[in-house]
Amino acid sequence: MPTLQSINPYTEELNAEFETLTLEELNEKINKAHEAYLVWKNTPNSKKKELFLKFADELEKDIDECARLETIEMWMLNHISKAGLQKTISLIRWFANNFEEILWEKKYISEWMNVIEMHDSIWVIFGIAPWNFPFNQLLRAAVPNILAGNTQVYKHSSNVPLTAVKIEELFRKAGFPEWVYTNLFVSSSLSENIISHKYIAWVNLTWSEKAGSSVWSLAWKYLKPSVLELGWNDAFVVLENSDIDKTIEFAVNWRMRNGGQACNSSKRFLIPASIYETFLEKYTKAMSELIIWDPMNPETQVQPLSSKKAVEEIEEQVARAVSTGARITTWWKAIKWKWFFFPPTILADVSKETSSFNEEIFGPVASVMKYSNIDEAIEFANWTDFWLSAVVIWNDEKEAIEIAKKIDWWMIFINQNAGSKASLPFGWVKKSWYRKENWPDWLKAFTNKKVIVY
Repeated sequence: MPTLQSINPYTEELNAEFETLTLEELNEKINKAHEAYLVWKNTPNSKKKELFLKFADELEKDIDECARLETIEMWMLNHISKAGLQKTISLIRWFANNFEEILWEKKYISEWMNVIEMHDSIWVIFGIAPWNFPFNQLLRAAVPNILAGNTQVYKHSSNVPLTAVKIEELFRKAGFPEWVYTNLFVSSSLSENIISHKYIAWVNLTWSEKAGSSVWSLAWKYLKPSVLELGWNDAFVVLENSDIDKTIEFAVNWRMRNGGQACNSSKRFLIPASIYETFLEKYTKAMSELIIWDPMNPETQVQPLSSKKAVEEIEEQVARAVSTGARITTWWKAIKWKWFFFPPTILADVSKETSSFNEEIFGPVASVMKYSNIDEAIEFANWTDFWLSAVVIWNDEKEAIEIAKKIDWWMIFINQNAGSKASLPFGWVKKSWYRKENWPDWLKAFTNKKVIVY
């Protein structure tokens, strides 16, 4: 029987091992989720709100253990994990406190007809979650889906099975009926069996462009709608007369967030020619001084990557960038300790011909390029297949806003690091995204917008 292993990236020791489901066991779980749906869809909204507020309370009470699981499975810095979990708790409470108003039944008159507009649930949702923010990435989709009256089955990333078990446990501790939320330990080879199942109505996925393309093709084949979060290669645009020291602080923090393993962290740094060398010198010094050590230690600033494979992939990507014109200003070889460390790395003199200009490097590697005027900076920012969020740094806020309006991204942050909020749309354009998460429309995404005319 195939198994899923939880391996500590810092010690390379086995945390736990779980058997995967057979096809028969898988189908039984989906059938049970559908049976639960037939009851859950009629559950009063007041009860749904009560249960999710209890879920948030249970997560908050168990935040130390949940943070420990994130650290021992994918080595998020422990203090960063706790802050991220608190953000997840806030997201759950926001949806629980606002979903009734967002999905409220509306009555109006249109073309002399009386109309009732409402949002019906749509059966069982199949979700696929990544490992980089194991609690948040899953719950920001599952919470609104279930509040809308659906039930949810989830395949979490194979390297965070302990987190997957913990999430299901939290649903039980909060008092949810069995099968409203169901964890699936399955191999990717069974994805088509899941998507094609008659009770699966929608699919949502957060993963790579390649995985998203495969899942989208299967969803299309079986006429199932989908929401996909895929690749990203965000721009960090520095404008002239910016505070250079503050800019360096932003550039370090946002490239190194979660060890460089964050979808909306800045990856391409666009610097005006007039301050390019100064920026590069200061940025290289700051990145080289970061503390690489045990992720449980609150002083640690750089964590191991999630796996040996991740280290090898980044080594190959850095070598490819150098072969296509980049220059390394920092020590870049993977650290040959027992653990999966990769040092903070700066690729300087990047151009549109350099591989990293249009290729996501999911780790602590920053691509830095020079621009001669603001029109060129906007062109460089927009010249990529992956658009998520961008950061613009400048002292003149009004002028920065005007420049931000010309950048064709989902969300532009001025003089602050990119982030996400439950109340704001979180989504991509081009090859990065298919539909959007968070905000009121995310609650409506997995519903049937129904009208009754009389």
